[in-house]
Amino acid sequence: METSMEQARKVMAEAIATVTALLQENHLTTASRTELLDFAIDTGALLRTAQAALIVTTAEAEERSTGAGQERLDVSCGCRNVNELMQRTTGAAPTTIKTWSRLGRMVREDLGMTGERRPARFPALRDALLSGRIGADGLAAATGPLDAIRDRVPADHLALADQALAEATTTEDEEIVLREESGEFGDWGALIPDENPITAQRRVPVMTDTLRVHAGAWATALDQDGAEPQDERARQLRTLYFGTAQDGIVPVRGRLLPDVAAQLQTLIDAINNPHGKEKGVRFRDSGEPALNDDRTSGQRAHDALATALTIAAASSEAPTIGGAAPTLVVHVTEDSLTTGSGWAHVTGADATGTNVPVPVSVANHTACVGAVQRVITGTNGRVLATTITDRIFNATQRRAIIARDHTCIIPGCHTPARWCEFHHVTEWHDGGPTSIDNGVLLCWNHHRYLDTNGWHIRIKDGVPEVQAPDWYDHTQTWHPTRPPAPTLPRIPART
Repeated sequence: METSMEQARKVMAEAIATVTALLQENHLTTASRTELLDFAIDTGALLRTAQAALIVTTAEAEERSTGAGQERLDVSCGCRNVNELMQRTTGAAPTTIKTWSRLGRMVREDLGMTGERRPARFPALRDALLSGRIGADGLAAATGPLDAIRDRVPADHLALADQALAEATTTEDEEIVLREESGEFGDWGALIPDENPITAQRRVPVMTDTLRVHAGAWATALDQDGAEPQDERARQLRTLYFGTAQDGIVPVRGRLLPDVAAQLQTLIDAINNPHGKEKGVRFRDSGEPALNDDRTSGQRAHDALATALTIAAASSEAPTIGGAAPTLVVHVTEDSLTTGSGWAHVTGADATGTNVPVPVSVANHTACVGAVQRVITGTNGRVLATTITDRIFNATQRRAIIARDHTCIIPGCHTPARWCEFHHVTEWHDGGPTSIDNGVLLCWNHHRYLDTNGWHIRIKDGVPEVQAPDWYDHTQTWHPTRPPAPTLPRIPART
């Protein structure tokens, strides 16, 4: 007679074989909308059950791996710990197994001193997990905020929250029937064809984000005195670290206080969409379709942060370093700066504090908005001479350029003047003067990548003109960045 474990393994093997065959034969591409919906619901239920089984299995493996010697389950299997054991048996990543282990502690019924099972930390949510109403993500969302306050609130209050969240994981009767004619389920009903208005009953899980919101509300309500201790913990945990540069990228990691994160996000949103306008290039004298911004959201956030840092460094209120304003120092040889090829170096760009190699275009970009300090060294590294050449547009020139350009001159980019940089149309090292007729406004992104993004700029009769990348405008027509002056009908003089 088969044991329960043997029966379960047999059923799982059959389910795996059936689903594998369905996927390999590509049946989903020919499935109807109802079949696809049913398959997603059933697969989600299977996923939640599998996650519950793995969470409980990890907890059991950890309980059997206490003590010392070959009696430990992990050691007897030739593994150094339970995490390695579960990696080898499931193929999951170490971080995933750590999550299973942490969630296992939330729902495990530990053995007491007398050998009896003690209730789990969250027995109602344990039942929701084991019955398949929530999976790993839902359990983490529900238990996280409550476990953080577990030592600061009465046990009976915590039990109320546990029960309320478990009840929120499903409908009252735990199952619903989708009916098109009832209109009860909004857009869900539209998925049901007329010839099959009622599907088989399906359990519909609560969304993880909904559980997270509910759990946060319960934690806030129960822990009225926890705000200040939480703020103190957050103050201790706040961090910002720079990693070591690799492949031209410096990794950043850390934890921001909520108000700091909100300020940064607000600033990024404002810089990326300062006027609430849709991004895209559109020539004002052309009916051609818009050219959309192809940067990812992460790239736009990076460029917005670069803009904010440039503004902050240029602010008169920025703190000084050694009596001078904070200045980015870029080292480049005179030959590289002249030829436009080779490498430059940025000082203090990563955790090592050493010089990080960057393209010469970075030196050109930095020098265009600041002062150039040229250091001549001997073969032995001795500094022989230094010269500082000011190539910054003065206040009068800046006001005039702003009055003319208003925003970044690349069509469709609405970055306002106060967030733009001043660019020499004819590069300074090529003999271009620091003058109004050689200066334009560019946002950080268009300025930083002007050499590679395909845009070209010139000034004709004191007015900036742009030429779009050839893949967009095969005619390579130069377009003015300002709308043409309106031609008004002549009004005959009164007689």
